[in-house]
Amino acid sequence: MKVTVFSQVSIDAKLTLGRGNSSKELFQLLEDEDIRFIHEFRGTVDAIMVGRSTITADNPSLTNRGRSGTTPVRVIPSRSLRFSKESSVLSTSEPTIVATTRAASDSEQADRIRRCGKEVLVCGEDKVDFRILLAELKTRGMRHLMVEGGGEVNWQLFDDDLVDEIILMQLPIIVGGLGNVSLADGDGYREVSGVKRFDVQEVISRPRHLLMRFTRCSSAADASLNLPAAS
Repeated sequence: MKVTVFSQVSIDAKLTLGRGNSSKELFQLLEDEDIRFIHEFRGTVDAIMVGRSTITADNPSLTNRGRSGTTPVRVIPSRSLRFSKESSVLSTSEPTIVATTRAASDSEQADRIRRCGKEVLVCGEDKVDFRILLAELKTRGMRHLMVEGGGEVNWQLFDDDLVDEIILMQLPIIVGGLGNVSLADGDGYREVSGVKRFDVQEVISRPRHLLMRFTRCSSAADASLNLPAAS
């Protein structure tokens, strides 16, 4: 299954203006064409994933509002299952899978999610195992997963060597903040031999951002993004 991490980041790779803040604040720095590109990319994938913290901070609908394609299945990994009942992923009709642990699947929170018509999928004993989750999605015919964060979800996928492609819309701003959410948080690597390596495939200058695409070193390059260069 192909996994694409897709994020809007600052020059210093921050996803938000402070931990707990919505990443949507950065979207006001993009043009309408850029927002359309995000939604149209969603229309090309089978599933879209964000972590519970992103649901809490952004309350995203995770739908495709572009001019073509379909709306992907929403996938939310969470051990705690602490979602507001007003969360768009629970209150709207689009297919949604909440991946959790065996213990959490028997909780009242899990029952509430089921009553909203959403699936609770067991993917591990004590924590969500992303290898199990991706295998489950593949058995359902899904071939391409788009991951829109946050930093902890991204880190776990990188650490498990599951990311095939990274697409970044890098805004020309510096955010800073020692505790702020970055593209990949988690434990990090302390030796260069342990870092995850990617090849640069494309860098396209757009009016308000750089659009960059990377592929895992062991992966063959896919087709171009086919976006026109800025005039």
